[in-house]
Amino acid sequence: MKTSSAVLVIDIGNTSTSLAVARGLKLSSIQRTPSTEPALKLSSVPTRAVIASVKPGVNNRWKKFLKAQGVAQILWVNHTVNLGVPVSYPHPETIGADRLANACEAAADYGTPVVVCDFGTALTFDIIKKNEGYVGGIICPGLPLMFDYLAEKTALLPHIKPLKTTHIVGKSTEEAMRIGAHFGYLGMVKEILAQLRKELGRGTKVCATGGFAKWVFEGWDHPVPVDPQLTLKGLARIAGLNYF
Repeated sequence: MKTSSAVLVIDIGNTSTSLAVARGLKLSSIQRTPSTEPALKLSSVPTRAVIASVKPGVNNRWKKFLKAQGVAQILWVNHTVNLGVPVSYPHPETIGADRLANACEAAADYGTPVVVCDFGTALTFDIIKKNEGYVGGIICPGLPLMFDYLAEKTALLPHIKPLKTTHIVGKSTEEAMRIGAHFGYLGMVKEILAQLRKELGRGTKVCATGGFAKWVFEGWDHPVPVDPQLTLKGLARIAGLNYF
């Protein structure tokens, strides 16, 4: 990283957008807003931004909003920017920009091979190898989708949010759903990681990010580091690799 000049880093997700001011790899003024409602709470807005977006329909809205705020230069992350690691995926143009940012930061922070688990609306596993770099991943339904689907497709099951429970047998419909989600999801994650370690080797590192990562990994026999700001840090690193 060659400079401490400020840059705005923005992660536009399917539901919400996270953003921060980055100086080098240090983040400040971390904020969150609905993806469809661009907003900034900053006394001074950097003139340059790095954006990862998985919601193309709102990109122009954000572009116009940022221009009005004084942002003159935007780098939209895709497979053609310098990520610090190569991309060996057969169709790199289809990789989500947030996943590329995660790969960039995870490889730098943890070394390779590394698996990034991102618990958002969808649950993704991204694999970064030593020589090939980003090689592919796995996509599963996220916890929000699981609860939304149960409530939508069944007449008597309510719409709930994941909450911690220590019980094994549910004493209410809501608790039964939470237990099923917790252990079912945990079992799925463990099996996927076990298969990936067979493929990549037992020394493979694992890291996690996303709103539900702690909920899933809490109490695991083999702790997995959880970094809620992994994507924003990856965008800050990409800024340093491409802007300065």
